[in-house]
Amino acid sequence: MNKIFNDVLEKIRPDKKEIEKIADISQKLKDKVVRENVEPLIVGSVAKGTNLKGADIDLFIKFNKDVNLKERGLEVARKILPAGKELYAQHPYLRGEIEGIGLDVVPCYIIEDSSNSISAVDRTPFHTKWVNDNIQGKEDEVRLAKQFLTGAGAYGANAAVGGFSGYLVEILIIRYESFTNLIKEISQWKPPVVIQNVEGAPEAAMMLKDPVDERRNVSAGVTLKGLGAAILASKAFLNKPTIDFFFPKNKIRKAKGIVTTVTLPHSGASDETVLPWLQKQGRKIYNAISDFEPIAWNANLGEKCFLVFETATIELPEIVPHKGPAPWDDGALDFLQKYPDASLSGDRLEIGKPPRHSRIDGIIQELLPDAEIHSGLIDGAQPVQRVPWLD
Repeated sequence: MNKIFNDVLEKIRPDKKEIEKIADISQKLKDKVVRENVEPLIVGSVAKGTNLKGADIDLFIKFNKDVNLKERGLEVARKILPAGKELYAQHPYLRGEIEGIGLDVVPCYIIEDSSNSISAVDRTPFHTKWVNDNIQGKEDEVRLAKQFLTGAGAYGANAAVGGFSGYLVEILIIRYESFTNLIKEISQWKPPVVIQNVEGAPEAAMMLKDPVDERRNVSAGVTLKGLGAAILASKAFLNKPTIDFFFPKNKIRKAKGIVTTVTLPHSGASDETVLPWLQKQGRKIYNAISDFEPIAWNANLGEKCFLVFETATIELPEIVPHKGPAPWDDGALDFLQKYPDASLSGDRLEIGKPPRHSRIDGIIQELLPDAEIHSGLIDGAQPVQRVPWLD
């Protein structure tokens, strides 16, 4: 495996020229911030030495708690990145580029205790310090893990992926000491994966304390899908290691059923706000169309919101099975009174009756009145994807 790892690192590790360029730009940016009488700090993978080629620079500008970040914070940020696009987390920040390198300029508050942050970004400087205090000698192991999870479709804690954040990867590498040890661990995981219990934290597919805030589950953004993708890839890589896991080829998956595309208006809010809402609608429809034998579904954003469903059928017969309660359940007699021709099939009462909606578009339209329903895959909609590394 060492040859595979070396070949991967040759492709993903930034070279000396890129490192020097990032360092030069970072210093110029910090000097600009200082001239505004504000404290600058470079955070993220660039500051930790765990960055892949082409990584962005994350510049934090730190303010006292009495400052309005939406006003003064953005005012200073605009002086650093005049053409930056305004985006929102819990408060605004700017995204753009300088000399061909991506740049986020993020106003934050100065806090003394990482467990008492005013917003999520306020603890980020503590994350950077903790990683820098513990990562020495393991930077390339982090790079391998990031690229592997990218290939598996499990890197990135945003809603579109539901995978592992860069900070979570760094914590796991520090904990398990190497990439190989980490994927051996992952290959044995079964959800829920509780590495450390976080008291009071909501249930999640994975749980691990944030080293700088023990009340926070640092892996809360990992979904069952993201976790499953990492587990599958880890098992398969250990069984037959190839570089394709790190750089999977784009493989087209042929639809296995009848494709229906649903479009909804895009609210114009950020993807991080709209996509979770869209995924919720997708799950709601997928559960509601069980009589149409759903196979798979997918959600993506463009100018509109797109949901794609694959089903065995889009039209039901005149009569479909309708299962009722067991004889010992409450409501059994009520069911019989409503359906006197019901029979006892196994342990459940059962009757055949006309479906509420004979076509799939009827049930979708009932749940989402604003939806437009199309037969087949339309422009802008993404098909259901294959497991990316699978031969």
